Amino acid sequence: MNQSKVTPKNKKIAVIGAGVCGLISLASLEEEGVFYLVCFEKTDKPGGTWCYREKPEDGVGSTMPTTIINHSKELGALSTFPPKKESNNFMRYPEIYEYIMDYANTRGVLKYIRYEMEVLKVNRSDDYEEMGKWTVIVKNRPSERTSTDVYDGVLVCIGHINRPKLSSYPSQDLFEGEIMHTYSLKEVAPYKEKTVVVVGMGCSGLDAAATSNVAKQVYISSRSGAHVINRVGHCGLPYDTLLFRPYLYKLLDILPYQVLSCLLETAYLDLQFDQKMYTVKPKHWVLSKDPALNDHFGSKLLCGSVVQKPNIQRFTENCVIFEGDTEVTECDVFIMATGYTWKFPFLEEDIFETEEGRIKLYKCMFPPHLPHATLAIIGFILIFGPGFPAAELQARWVTQILAGKCKLPSKEVMFKDIKKDISTTCQDTGQVSRPLFEWILYSTAMK
Repeated sequence: MNQSKVTPKNKKIAVIGAGVCGLISLASLEEEGVFYLVCFEKTDKPGGTWCYREKPEDGVGSTMPTTIINHSKELGALSTFPPKKESNNFMRYPEIYEYIMDYANTRGVLKYIRYEMEVLKVNRSDDYEEMGKWTVIVKNRPSERTSTDVYDGVLVCIGHINRPKLSSYPSQDLFEGEIMHTYSLKEVAPYKEKTVVVVGMGCSGLDAAATSNVAKQVYISSRSGAHVINRVGHCGLPYDTLLFRPYLYKLLDILPYQVLSCLLETAYLDLQFDQKMYTVKPKHWVLSKDPALNDHFGSKLLCGSVVQKPNIQRFTENCVIFEGDTEVTECDVFIMATGYTWKFPFLEEDIFETEEGRIKLYKCMFPPHLPHATLAIIGFILIFGPGFPAAELQARWVTQILAGKCKLPSKEVMFKDIKKDISTTCQDTGQVSRPLFEWILYSTAMK
């Protein structure tokens, strides 16, 4: 495989997106000190998902005013930039945004960002086969003028929680109430004294159940249930300081995956929140999918403000009928917490190889069939653990490759590794579009 080295001096690198992954990538590239950097940001502000916007925009991440990050500040911190001592252990979105901006200002990377520049197309240049270069076409959104330039490397940092995945149910078109996705959910006040049905028991679904603070009644529907973990762990410590320990993952060399999951569920999760008693226990193991983090779900079930329900069978004009129910359930608002779908509309169609709907990327970053390692996807990873350090690790690795200090393995080795990752994930979690990685195992594999 011709993984040609890129001589870094004066080489131009395009970073697409100025969210967390984009800023981290800029910092890593800038630290190398030899690249000419340009970052294209579609909106008028940096920060991506963590930059709060009243109105969500297609293809741009969105957050709620009540959003809390899923990992404690120590485990979720960037390696060279620890959060302030006075920051809360689990930071809310304004604190996270402040942390990100402090990092960007300290590293001096905001100067590279060109705002309100939408990337329309990233094509292989005429000399790609020899040089690995990319032609990038961008549009200035205020003026609608387009421009074209050639880059020696492209880092795609647009995230993967910006395009809602919408569900469809029988007779849904008959429903006269409000239908929305958690992507558009900003506050709970509009749902005062209304009956709300939430579909999905991930983190966003349980956050949406917070409408029960003002709603007349909230029902949460799920096909498979979820493992629910409190952020407050044993002895009041953050849960992740207890769960993300290297010795636990060393046990995977000794114990089968299912046995370790069973031990965690029995000795830790069920002591906090008996999943089976509350009829939310899923069929999959806790290490197979990201658990749902919420400290209030159990109490809401106990007081009846939230009622757990099975899958939806069909809609009527003003109601839903759940599977197994003989009576209709009144519904004013239907909220989908059904996750997100991935899309890179500016990339050529054959950039990604897929098989049975599963995307093939080496370490969730590099298209393995391309002859040059000059295009990488940063932050496009399903990880059981903190996201910021994972993105930082990816950015550092890409920087070393673009600087010619290391290179990818052969095409055969990469495809073999991808096949192994997909096989492991499918065995543990079922059919998925991307492999799921445990943070500690992923970080040790990135050598």
